[in-house]
Amino acid sequence: MDNKQIIKKSFVFLILCFLLFSSADFSFAFYSKIIFYQKGDIQIENPEISQSFYDELQGQPRNYFIESEKDFNLYLNLLVPHGSNSRGRYSANVYFLNGQNQELVIFLDGDNFEWTNYYKELIRDYYLKGPELDINLKAGKYKIEVFSAGPKLLPQNNENQEENIKTDWGKYVLVIGKEEIWNISSVLNVCWQIPLLKITFFKSDVLQFFLTPFGIGIIAFVGAILIFSAFIYFIIGLIKEIIRQRQAKTLLLTSTGMRMKDEIKKLLQKPAYDITVGFITTAAKPEEDLSYVKKDWEIMRDEMGFNVEEIDIDGKTEPQVMQLLRLKDIIYIEGGNTFYLLNSMRKCGFERIMKKLLKLGKVYIGVSAGSIVAGRTIKTAGWKNGDKNIVNIKNLKGLNLVPFDIFVHYQPEHAEIIKEKMPWKWQRRKLKIITDDQAILVQGKEVILIGQGEAVNI
Repeated sequence: MDNKQIIKKSFVFLILCFLLFSSADFSFAFYSKIIFYQKGDIQIENPEISQSFYDELQGQPRNYFIESEKDFNLYLNLLVPHGSNSRGRYSANVYFLNGQNQELVIFLDGDNFEWTNYYKELIRDYYLKGPELDINLKAGKYKIEVFSAGPKLLPQNNENQEENIKTDWGKYVLVIGKEEIWNISSVLNVCWQIPLLKITFFKSDVLQFFLTPFGIGIIAFVGAILIFSAFIYFIIGLIKEIIRQRQAKTLLLTSTGMRMKDEIKKLLQKPAYDITVGFITTAAKPEEDLSYVKKDWEIMRDEMGFNVEEIDIDGKTEPQVMQLLRLKDIIYIEGGNTFYLLNSMRKCGFERIMKKLLKLGKVYIGVSAGSIVAGRTIKTAGWKNGDKNIVNIKNLKGLNLVPFDIFVHYQPEHAEIIKEKMPWKWQRRKLKIITDDQAILVQGKEVILIGQGEAVNI
């Protein structure tokens, strides 16, 4: 799924959720309060805001109290759940409280009211709708007393005549207020309240909740959040990857290694005694004179104070080599036979390893053959009576850590050899040439010639 599709689907989900949450039915569900397990009186705050109280009388009326410092509109409506209390009939008295006295303001007579079927589509529940009230009241303290009508016998032809409607028993819903507002805390609350109502109040399967428009809306909302979160996570990951790729993947490609020690010091991000070096000497194995290896080792360890570990990658697997190098700050590829080194690197998956390590901020330092293998190809290794292809490899493709080939140990007499091998100038544009006193510093996409002397352009 591409970014445009993700954005489009997230937008559609959010629009649907907004339309759902802004509906009147949603407000009805949002401020649902289950109080049948509470004892005593109920204090109502913000009586003009739409809220529904799910209650069950158990032998005595339920009292609700409102105290307002300003004049307000009072809307009341009595409902009963059709499935669990279809014969319940409830009334309400509204009193104005004046000290110890109470004055009846209005009586909602549910016993003599024609209750009608009422279906809440959002949560897919059936009710019987009873008397309602819409009145403006002055500031003060009020009591709403909800009670059931007196005993009422069932029709004579009903087989269960012993089931009389008891006084002040049964489930009902008191709806108060008409103003529809919502906030995120109510969204989270309703995710818990509605399933609980399904189980305890309506005695229905909680799974039905997820088939209601509200349940579908919640699923859509959560889905939108997940898709949006995934999109944000993708964007953050993409930004991090771009930053990581543009960060200084650092390579120092030299002809003579520790002759460039002053330049190496400039690359250090921490004290020398904290620097760890993976000193890969595999290329030197076919060589007879190993004095240059010993010299580089001694300079790194004794003069520069690095923590150096000599590593031979021959015969090791990719995980083994990664384990040896993953905690090193510098990967130092010593010189020697370029063909032998590249062959050993291919066997252990060194190209994959090094590309991962460069992304982690490790520094690659190449010496002669170690510099050549970092390029696109190693074909320059066999020029000027150079390295012998003692392993008979046919594919001369390098590690491709840098987008050019490298020619090391340059002397002026090598110019004709280079022209012979690369007769066209456009070919030589992809060739970097360094003397023994020069190095190529690669940081991200920036390529800089450092050391002594001018750049060699042929």
